[in-house]
Amino acid sequence: MMKSLIFSFLVLAATISVFGQTPTPSPKPVNVETIVSQAEQQISNYREAFNNLLAEETKTFEDFNKKGEAKERRVIESNFIVYQSVKDPTIISEYRNVIKVDGKEVMDNEQRTQDFFEKVLKSATAEKEFERIQNESNRYDKTLDISGLTLHQAPILAAHIRPAFNFELVGQDLIDGVEVYVISYAQKTKSPFVIFNDDQPTSNQLWISFDFDLPGAIKNANVFLRGKFWIDKQTFQIWREEREVIVQPNNSDKQFITIRTDFDYQKSDFGILTPKKITLSDFDIKAKDKGREISTSLDSRATFEYTKFSKSDVEVKANDVDSPKN
Repeated sequence: MMKSLIFSFLVLAATISVFGQTPTPSPKPVNVETIVSQAEQQISNYREAFNNLLAEETKTFEDFNKKGEAKERRVIESNFIVYQSVKDPTIISEYRNVIKVDGKEVMDNEQRTQDFFEKVLKSATAEKEFERIQNESNRYDKTLDISGLTLHQAPILAAHIRPAFNFELVGQDLIDGVEVYVISYAQKTKSPFVIFNDDQPTSNQLWISFDFDLPGAIKNANVFLRGKFWIDKQTFQIWREEREVIVQPNNSDKQFITIRTDFDYQKSDFGILTPKKITLSDFDIKAKDKGREISTSLDSRATFEYTKFSKSDVEVKANDVDSPKN
């Protein structure tokens, strides 16, 4: 059964004037709020510059048994493209043209791709267009339904989401010889933009959603996000993020990880750091004795690895096909 773990949606409301430029170093910040505010500005640059980029992606799915041993494994190789909707240019999505599955080439890939885009361009709405892109991209995936991880960098830092979190400067570090701030974050209040399980989004602003199973004994447990950022001291770009979905049963001080996602970024030719590796680990939580005895184990893991990103020279136009049809 497919489990939907991550999904995020974004409406781009404005054009960023610094598109394509190398970020200008800012004065050394003096507090956490300055750091995260500067980082949020760089995320806007990332979002704008990331349009129409492409790379080779290797996606590995692993399922684990109770002993923590990998019992099943699938490797999917794709040409990864950031696709901009022809129905609504404010919407972008992740398109994966799958070329190999477990080392075997996908047959008739070129013809399938051509036929697929003809259908996409005939979509009646942007939502239908997006749905077709997602279904095509994930058709070989196994038990995890994942989208939006490359497009929406560090959503916790968005101005409308940030008030729900506490941030703390916990140290400094080096990544590839670059000095970085290490900022921890933890959710302190509920947010309509951080959605768990059955909740539904109520806004077209950026939101992040997680869908997972909990035992009946702890169904009403407190669920929240926590994590860390590694932020460049000069440019305020994000080199790394650790993000965890935490479950804390009622009347207990014990906390359990149900989903953990690690993001690592790399230098590019576009004035931004682009994805290098994303690892999402899904943990199974079991409860015994009416929730008094809880255990967790790694259930599945998805790893996304990317080559260096380049610029796409392909432009898809709505007037290349007939009028939209359902």
